[in-house]
Amino acid sequence: MRGRTHVDTSPRVLQLCLMAATLTTTIRLSPAAKRRIAAAAKRVGESPSKFISTAALARANAAPDDTKLAQLERLAAALHEAVKDELDFRLADSRWQHHLAHKTRLLTGEEAWRELGLSH
Repeated sequence: MRGRTHVDTSPRVLQLCLMAATLTTTIRLSPAAKRRIAAAAKRVGESPSKFISTAALARANAAPDDTKLAQLERLAAALHEAVKDELDFRLADSRWQHHLAHKTRLLTGEEAWRELGLSH
């Protein structure tokens, strides 16, 4: 058995390793809150400690409401632009199809500007 190292896996050593990797925080809970947390943790297969830690870190890492609102505003503006583009495309396509079907006269650029009442 040369070259092998013995690793001590006794409960005391494992407990010391676990203690070195984590810190303890104490919170005060009402008995009813403690029961609710324990029941919720059990439903998801976690310890109450892990359940509380996961929930707290998720909330700590969540974007503030203002950030979410700004993201929603950008998304809504992009959606609005996409809808306007789609409507413009459909109108242009229907006019082009009408032109092809009826051989209507096309305006020159100058004529289009004049028709719109704009100087070019």
